[in-house]
This record gives sequence, structure tokens and C-alpha cells, in this order.
Amino acid sequence: MSIKQFQQELAKELPSPVYLFYSSEDFLLYEALSAIKDRYQGADAFNFDVFDIKSPDDTKPVEQIVDILNTLPFLSERRVVVIQNIQKIPKKDAKKIEDYISAPSNTSLLVMLFGGTSPKIFDAAVAKDLKAIAINVHEKDIPLWIKETAKRKGVEFSDRAVEYLINCVGADLGMLSAEIEKFSSWNTSMVDIDDVKGMVYAGAEYSAFDLVNALRNKDKSEVFRIFENVNKNAEPQMLLGALNWQYANLRSRSQGREEKFFNRIFKLLHEADAGIKTSRNYVMEDLLIKLLVHGS
Repeated sequence: MSIKQFQQELAKELPSPVYLFYSSEDFLLYEALSAIKDRYQGADAFNFDVFDIKSPDDTKPVEQIVDILNTLPFLSERRVVVIQNIQKIPKKDAKKIEDYISAPSNTSLLVMLFGGTSPKIFDAAVAKDLKAIAINVHEKDIPLWIKETAKRKGVEFSDRAVEYLINCVGADLGMLSAEIEKFSSWNTSMVDIDDVKGMVYAGAEYSAFDLVNALRNKDKSEVFRIFENVNKNAEPQMLLGALNWQYANLRSRSQGREEKFFNRIFKLLHEADAGIKTSRNYVMEDLLIKLLVHGS
């Protein structure tokens, strides 16, 4: 997991003067910021600042941010400045940050958080003077990520519990983290599959795995019977993520034999995701009908 490199740097107290952490997962950037705050803000709030380029209420002119970086820390060895959403910075302001990166203060730490996969905002000659680290969890590493996240919260997940949680929730790390959090207050050190069944889909007899099987079998009545049961206990976004995970697993086992089929499936899932985010009604019902008609 590339997130390991971030964790290793944090364990070493982020020794470089300038970091650029980037990810396509907003949740992972949020987690990174939380970890940095836990490490620095509590013990030394006078020397810790967070600015958000995307929010006019939570930032300052870049000249002032650079001045803060060049100000000696107060009764501390180091000042820490975090800039969120650095991908939104205007070109004229990026040049001012470049000038700082070329000659950073030896008593300050600058951390920039970039939302996306290609953090090309600084001149290549300057970019070599900062440490850029991708913060991502590859799909194949999600089971390990679940176990490590749970361990930090004081619980252990069995392999079957991990597999079932992914089947229910999908690969959305934010949703997975929210479900893991529910178990942190339990008086148990081990979470098994029955615990996950009772917590995630409380009262549900089926999961996204059963729904995909019914779709593959073209059993319309079974599809909507399962959906009605699951829909009572899961948010549409969670169910959509679980369907995406199930189809991704099927695709990985198909060895490219059904590529056109899966391209259609993921196009429909993407359209449904956009529909949910724009608050359209009956998005999931419409998706299931399309999967029954076109997903073959």
C-alpha cells in the first residue's frame, strides 16, 4: 500500500522541509490531515496552521502563508503549515510557493495536500526539492487496510468478517471506515462474520453478492425481492459501492473474456452514482432494470 510510505514518514516526524501528499481519495487525504494534526497540533497549537485553498474563509493570501513559514517558531523547534487543496492554487500564487520551496526555512515544515493523481502544479526544477508521496490503497490491499484500520481502533477482524464487510459495503474507504468505527466501542477484541451481518445489514437476509447472482440469472422477481430487503438496511451509495466491488471481482476472474459486458456494467454503475449525487429519485430501481435488460 502506498499509504505505508506516508505512515513511515510520519513515524520519522516528517524530516523533509516540504511534502506534497496526493490522492484521488478525499477520505485518505482527510485521514492524513487528521494524523498530522494528532502528531503536531495538540502539543504545539501555537506553531500549527492549516489553510484550505478551496475555502476563502479558511485561507490567507499566499504571501502571508509564506511569511508564517519564514517566521521562527514560538518556544518550539519547528513550525508546521498545512495547505489543503493545493491543486486549486492559481498559477501566480503557485510561483510564490515555488520560490519558498527553492529555499525553505529550516525551522518550518510545509505539507501540501493535493486531490488527484497528477500533481503537476510546480515547475519540474522546483518539484525535485519537495518530497511527493501518493496516498492510495490499491483494491487488492483493501482487506489488509481494513485489518490495520480496525487494529488501530482496538479490534481485530477475522478473514471472513473482512470479506463479508467488503461484500456489503464495497471498496469505498470512507464507508468502510465508518462501519469499522461502529465496532470500536464493542466489548470484544475479535469481530467475525456474524457480527458484521448483525451490524451492517441488521435485519437483512441478503447481501450485494446475492443481488448480483440474481442479476446474472436474469431473475427479475428475485432481484427486486432481494433489493427490497437490502434497501431497508443500506444507503444507496453503500449498495452501489458493494455492487461495484462484486462486478470488479467478477471482471478480474473473467480474464478479459467479457470485456464489453463489464464496460456496459460499469457505465451503468457510473451513471447511477451521478444520479444518486444529484438526488434523483428511484436511481437504484432504474439501475436494476437496466442491468437486467442490458447487462447480458
